[in-house]
Amino acid sequence: MKVFAIAKRIIKQFLKDKRSLAMIFVAPIVLLFLFSYILKQDDSKPTMALINAPQIFENELKNFAKIVDVDESEIKDQLKDKEIDGAVVFKNEKIIVQFEGTDNARTSAVITSIQDTIKEITPSQFELVMDPIYGSDEMETFDSIGPIFIGFFSFLFVFILAGISFVRERLTTTLERLLVTPVKRWEIVFGYIIGFGFFALIQSLIITIFSINVLDMYNVGDAWEVCVVNILLSLTALTLGMLLSAYANNEFQVVQFIPVIVVPQILFSGIFSTAFLPDWFKVFGSILPLTYGAEALRAIMIKGQSLADIGLQLAILLGFSLCFIVINIFALKKQRSI
Repeated sequence: MKVFAIAKRIIKQFLKDKRSLAMIFVAPIVLLFLFSYILKQDDSKPTMALINAPQIFENELKNFAKIVDVDESEIKDQLKDKEIDGAVVFKNEKIIVQFEGTDNARTSAVITSIQDTIKEITPSQFELVMDPIYGSDEMETFDSIGPIFIGFFSFLFVFILAGISFVRERLTTTLERLLVTPVKRWEIVFGYIIGFGFFALIQSLIITIFSINVLDMYNVGDAWEVCVVNILLSLTALTLGMLLSAYANNEFQVVQFIPVIVVPQILFSGIFSTAFLPDWFKVFGSILPLTYGAEALRAIMIKGQSLADIGLQLAILLGFSLCFIVINIFALKKQRSI
């Protein structure tokens, strides 16, 4: 009977904890839907432009890609803007395949469509030449998504650090004692940000240096600029972790936020390509900080751009952080001990 009494008590506790019930029953369904929608992209035909292609080649390529008319002088700009996925130029007995180079799914789709077409109809005297705008035709998958992993791991561990540490400050009543002193709320928030941020800064430096120098991750940009982006992304994770921890009663409840906050960012940051998904589905990614961090890191490491070129992404990350800081300050009004 004691066994059933214990079980009954646990069931009652869970039924009263709506957040835990949501994590158990709702979150898995939502995440499974997102994963299935992204991984079951039926329309994976790349959009291709053809220049001086034989009619027989064009007719066969239509089986594997969508053909659009693009002037040769506009190809590079349209590839950069991702209005087209690739282009094929016939010149001097060469088949020159052009693609943007940063999206592994787009690149694979373009190359596969060309190879399948060549198997069917192209004479052997044509030489196949890969011509990416960014990166190298020898880039591996890890090189393409490596910058995203740098940002993701920085975000994940700083988020956990901030959330659990802030809850611990409440569990030990340290925060409660601070609130009854003359210290202002904004001073408390910035104090915690500087304190936790010190370790987030060190972590960002270690991850960046290890990825580029030890793992030999592809990078044509300046390492210090990679660090700047990583630090801004860590600041966003830090302020978000502090904010959400204000609504957690213990460390376990902080961990419960990971499936809701962190996992969706994996799906929309670029590790899984959304190139062939409808535009309405991509809107989800526009409200996630890691999306902009990943774009900025890829721009520096693969495209060789500078901080000035990614000003929009940096401004958005800073905007996220400032927004979370302001909400944190107001959240302290309702702060309670645990």
